[in-house]
Amino acid sequence: MKHFDDIKDDEIRIINRQETMRRPIYHRWWFWVALAAVLLMLAVVLVLCLRHPESGSDTVTYSDSPVAVAPTLMKLGPAEVLVRDTVINDVPLSLLTPVNAIPELSLGIPDTADPSLILALQAADIRADNNKIVGAFVLKGELLARGVAKKGFCAILDGKIQLGMAESTPLFEETTAQNGYFFRQYPLVNQGILVENNPKNKAIRHALCELDGQIVVVSSTSRESFHDFAQALVDLGVLNAIALTGGDAFGFRHDTKNGLQTWGGDLKRWNRISEVNFIVWRSVH
Repeated sequence: MKHFDDIKDDEIRIINRQETMRRPIYHRWWFWVALAAVLLMLAVVLVLCLRHPESGSDTVTYSDSPVAVAPTLMKLGPAEVLVRDTVINDVPLSLLTPVNAIPELSLGIPDTADPSLILALQAADIRADNNKIVGAFVLKGELLARGVAKKGFCAILDGKIQLGMAESTPLFEETTAQNGYFFRQYPLVNQGILVENNPKNKAIRHALCELDGQIVVVSSTSRESFHDFAQALVDLGVLNAIALTGGDAFGFRHDTKNGLQTWGGDLKRWNRISEVNFIVWRSVH
C-alpha cells in the first residue's frame, strides 16, 4: 500500500490546493451599516450649521424668537422725522420714521428745547404703586431695574435697535457690558404674527416697529385695544413690534416746518416721577 507521503528522493509531486478567497470589505453587511451611520452624522452636522447664522448676519437666533437688527435711516439732509398717515382696518395710524438720528434711552423728561432731539416717546411703563420702572432697564450700561414681567424687549447697541420677544436674552448682558440700553415692554408682533396681551382696555397706542427693514414708531390716533392695534400692525406689514407707553404718555417731535409738536398728558404729573423714561432719537449732525 502506497501512502500519500511516501515520496522518493528523486520524485517531484505537485499538489493542487484550492484556497478560499476572502470577500472584499465592501461585500460585508457591517461595512454598509457603518457607512450609513457616518453619512447620517455628517448630514446632521450640516443641518445644524446651516440653521445658525454667521456672526456678521443681521439676525441673531436665541431663545424664543429671532432678534431684528435695524440700522438708522441715513440720507442727505438734516435730521428729521418722516410722517405718514394711513388707515388699516378702520384704525387710523401715524407712522414716524427718524432720519439721520441715533436712538438712546433717557431718564426724566427730555429737554423739548434741545433741537438735537427730534423724537421722544415714553419707553418702559411705570408701576402705579411705587412709581418704579416695570421690567429690566439698562441706561448706558447701568442696570436700573430688573424683571421679566413683559417678554418684549428693545436693546440698543452701537446705535442699532434690536427688537425681540423672550424671557431671557444675552443682549441684556451685552448692553450692560458695552454701555448700551435695554428695556422691556409688551410684545405686539413677533415674526409677523400677532401676540395677544392681557390688558383689554382701549387707549392711544404707540409701538416701536420693524417695517421694511427700518425702525419706525407707529401710533394710533384713536383709542384702540391691544388686539386691534396689533392686528393693524400685522396688516400694515410690520415684522416685529413692541409697545411703548400709551394713554396720556408724553411725547414730542421736532418738525422742520411746524417746529415742536407734543402730545400726551400734563407734564407736571410725569415730572413728579423720577424714573419716567424715554426712547429718544438724537441728531447725528
